[in-house]
Amino acid sequence: MQAKLTFFLAWAALVAGLILPTIAPPVGNVISIALMLLGLFWLRGSPATRDILRQPTVWVSLLAGGVLLIALIPTARAPIDILAIFVLTPLWLAAPHSGLLHRFGARLTPWLIGVLSLIGAAGGAAIAGFDVLILGLPRGGYSVNNPIHLADLSLMLGFMALVGLLDKRRGNLMFLLGPGFALATIWFSGSRGPLMAFIALLAVGGVSMAWLTLRPKQALALIVLGCLGLGVAGFGISHSGAAGRLGEIANLNMMLTGNTRDDSTNERLSMYRSAVGAFLASPVYGHGMMDYTTKAAEYAPPGRSYTPSGHLHNDLADFAVIGGSLGLLSYALLLLAPLAGGFAAQGRYRRPAIYLGIVAPTGYFAMGLTNAMFGILAQTTLYAVVLSLIAALAISGREPTS
Repeated sequence: MQAKLTFFLAWAALVAGLILPTIAPPVGNVISIALMLLGLFWLRGSPATRDILRQPTVWVSLLAGGVLLIALIPTARAPIDILAIFVLTPLWLAAPHSGLLHRFGARLTPWLIGVLSLIGAAGGAAIAGFDVLILGLPRGGYSVNNPIHLADLSLMLGFMALVGLLDKRRGNLMFLLGPGFALATIWFSGSRGPLMAFIALLAVGGVSMAWLTLRPKQALALIVLGCLGLGVAGFGISHSGAAGRLGEIANLNMMLTGNTRDDSTNERLSMYRSAVGAFLASPVYGHGMMDYTTKAAEYAPPGRSYTPSGHLHNDLADFAVIGGSLGLLSYALLLLAPLAGGFAAQGRYRRPAIYLGIVAPTGYFAMGLTNAMFGILAQTTLYAVVLSLIAALAISGREPTS
């Protein structure tokens, strides 16, 4: 009975972690975190506990938390100043989540991960399209989430779906739909940051998949053709006017000089420059997590004041202001965790673990250049799920299939 219950909870963890982020983010967040906490009790009595804690995705992410905690101590004036770190709680619970997924054993395959991720990406595209085409909303995603957040989540899930290509089953070309669903979500949501991240993920994810599946000459030819095709398509769309507000990202000169015709872009550039000033004012341990955007706004460039919001629309800026150099080190460790876990994996699931270990930090870094990823609950939880999946694949990949 207990084994069946644990298996059911493992299924719930996968569904909540890979399908619900786009379809019902609040529900997915609550279920995922609740199951992570339940997983703590399972982890205590499991013989696999030591193996799970040895996985780089687990201990490197915990190390990142420790570094950030050290950074918060010098600026703390009350317990809440340190307890604020719990906004990143899912990242510190990747181990118990992986403990639940360990119940799948060899049944936790790249095909299963790919299918559930594909459903999640398709859900994001369906919701964004419905919002625009049926409800008549100006940007898709408002019915369930912030449009940018929906695009970010669908983008990550769309490229995670490609891991199914590394399964030996037939008919796995359906996983190529993942990036297509992600692009559809981005298009309907009108989100420029995720579009730039899509290009980065398409390049890095494509190169990674070619390296993992093809012979060197075939991989090189495919990479060259892909780059040419991407360049031609990007040039055509950006200069045709068909991209609408998405086409504004093509004007790099205005963005680099800080003089754009777009109020949203101008505000973000002001935030970034404020973050630099705040970092230089406290370069070692930053300004703490509580009200850090208000503190950063004090360093706004002349004539560029803005109303502080929940974050600085850039993960590098957020971590730099919150924790200074220690904060940036914590951020770097979070991005390193899946990479380290993927390349440390052995056995039959080494390639899927490596692929996930590459696309997760690539996507989060690229998306985090224009919007906060860590600290936004749905995005933070999804990253924790990826860490958990890599650890689970690394362990089950070494175990017998029978």
